[in-house]
Amino acid sequence: MLQSKDINKIAELKNGFTPRWLEPDFILGSLKCFSFSGLCKCLNPMKQRGYSFKSIFSCLICLPFLGLKTVNSLTGSVLANHLEASKDTFYRFKNNTGICWRMILWLFCMKCIKLAEASGERVSDAVKCLIVEDSNLLKTGRYIEKISRVWDHVSNRCILGYKLLAMGYWDGTSFIPLDFSLHRERGKNADKPFGLKKKEYRKKREKGTHSWDRAREVDSTKIESAIKMFWRAISQGIKVDYILMDSWFTCEAFISAVHRVKKQTIHLIGMYKTPRTKFDYSDQKLTHSQIRNMLGKEKRCRKLRLYYKEALVGYNGTPIKMFFSRQGKNGKWKVFITTNTELSFIRMIEIYQIRWSVEVFFKEAKQLLGLGKCQSNDFDAQIADTTITMIQHILLTLKYRFEHYESKGALFDQVREGVIQSRLNERLWELFIELLRLIDALFDGIDEMDILEKILNDEKAYEMINRLLQNELEMKNAA
Repeated sequence: MLQSKDINKIAELKNGFTPRWLEPDFILGSLKCFSFSGLCKCLNPMKQRGYSFKSIFSCLICLPFLGLKTVNSLTGSVLANHLEASKDTFYRFKNNTGICWRMILWLFCMKCIKLAEASGERVSDAVKCLIVEDSNLLKTGRYIEKISRVWDHVSNRCILGYKLLAMGYWDGTSFIPLDFSLHRERGKNADKPFGLKKKEYRKKREKGTHSWDRAREVDSTKIESAIKMFWRAISQGIKVDYILMDSWFTCEAFISAVHRVKKQTIHLIGMYKTPRTKFDYSDQKLTHSQIRNMLGKEKRCRKLRLYYKEALVGYNGTPIKMFFSRQGKNGKWKVFITTNTELSFIRMIEIYQIRWSVEVFFKEAKQLLGLGKCQSNDFDAQIADTTITMIQHILLTLKYRFEHYESKGALFDQVREGVIQSRLNERLWELFIELLRLIDALFDGIDEMDILEKILNDEKAYEMINRLLQNELEMKNAA
């Protein structure tokens, strides 16, 4: 259930972090809890004109908590009187080709997971998931290294920026960003392969450095990069039940990767759109639309007000369960596939909606922490800035978790005993059901998944749906 039984309060999904947490003392105390000094020692501290890795890194992490957006705003503020380092020191730090930002993020992630497991109340039967999703990072500089025109499916237009591919871990209570990569999109125009005429900023990198690996990653496919992230998570010992993804990532390569995991059983749940793929069904090779037509009359899920069909099929020798779902009699059919052939339709939807926690992460990181706002021409600075933002989000998430989700633990000095809120996945589930009911009542044939995504990414849509839910609640109370 939601914190309030009045589900019109969907602001909980974007305003979870209170302003009092955005204070300088909070970040310093949080870093102590993460054994920050010890982490820095593991990274072979590098000197930047006499300044340690720890001091420069901690200053960069503190920026949004000090009300500052950039390094330039830091060195131009009254706080500059307390700093010996100039802004060039911070810029050189972010541009450094020898820093493995991926390892730094993993160190924070694993520490966060261990702290969460060791403190407070745990839900033993909670579903644990890896979630793969991408998002656009809007930029304004045409000379930014590795920049391109990328397609924004929300606004249906091309924008200047990167595609941010992220993999996160849902432990049953909180979403933790684990890994990411930045990508650009190549167009069909040979004269402007990335949608730009002018030459981009170029930086020489030594082969084999962490920076060189990241620069090559930009032109790899998102499927390749996501599968590498998946194997890194497994090698780190992350224990999960499912990996969740939308139709852009659901493919044979991912299904094969899930089945190759030896030390644990992991299932995949994803949407599927490829119309020409052949599946084994009734001793025939059929597309998913042909299979749907052979299944006869659909069933109706009263709780979700969705019509659905299901079938057991084979996909290149792998047994999978296929679900067809639509909103109303005239809605478009959506296809879901899962390697767990024992799942029911409603349980599959209940697990799959956890994927929206990554959308909440993107919204919070962009609005609160300035994810993607770095305008440096250097690609290494873009990687550094994105990593730092994810670390900031991890600190905020753990703070929010121990103040609101759990009643025990002394991770932070400000922990208040007895304050327990419902977990985010439960609040998302209640909101999901309520919005489906509202969409079903007001529209016919509308794509509910697109509607939900636009709510989380568009302020006008959020305000409109919020007003509608308030009006519906008032009508129920009046009745």
